Amino acid sequence: MKAIFERKPSDFNPQDFEVSKILRLPAKVFEDVLKSPQRDYDFIQDNIEQMYCDSSGVYHCLLLTGDGRTDGLLVESEDYGYCRYASYVPNISGLIAPVSRLKDLLRTRWENLHLLHKDVEVQPATIVELDEHTLTDAGKEAWTDVLDAEVVKVYTGYYGLQMELDKVKPSRLEEFSAMLAGYCPVSDYEKWVTQEDDAPSQSPQMKL
Repeated sequence: MKAIFERKPSDFNPQDFEVSKILRLPAKVFEDVLKSPQRDYDFIQDNIEQMYCDSSGVYHCLLLTGDGRTDGLLVESEDYGYCRYASYVPNISGLIAPVSRLKDLLRTRWENLHLLHKDVEVQPATIVELDEHTLTDAGKEAWTDVLDAEVVKVYTGYYGLQMELDKVKPSRLEEFSAMLAGYCPVSDYEKWVTQEDDAPSQSPQMKL
């Protein structure tokens, strides 16, 4: 573990802060920032609106880190493109919230759900019901990439109940939603989706 030591410090005055955004940089770029924090960097300039000190004296910062690194740098640039205010953090694990994946949220039963992509507009089909029992083992294997998608947020929006996802191809989200809505061959639906003989009215109409 590494730390920064100041020679004959006059005082230590810890400040309240909040992480507005996390930027995971290539390891070499992050190392360059640590060595030359007074240089201007485009990724700092592009995120100026994320950094400010509010009326309560709380610093809203970027958290910079590098691929494969466990340390980081808190930055409040005060409308500049360089690290005008910065604090080195030897271990950032306590500053990063655990990532929730779609499969983690399926312990709850979701009804009339619409899956959206964080960055790309998709046309979501309404998923009538979705929980940990919806897919068969074959279905879970076939749609592993979608189930492993990161959940950005869940909210009520234009389509109703919406879940915004990241780290998955937009086309796969559309295909997954369409499949659960019945827009797939009957053979695929029966292979991937658990059949409930006691509730046939809840099964969507098959579209060939």
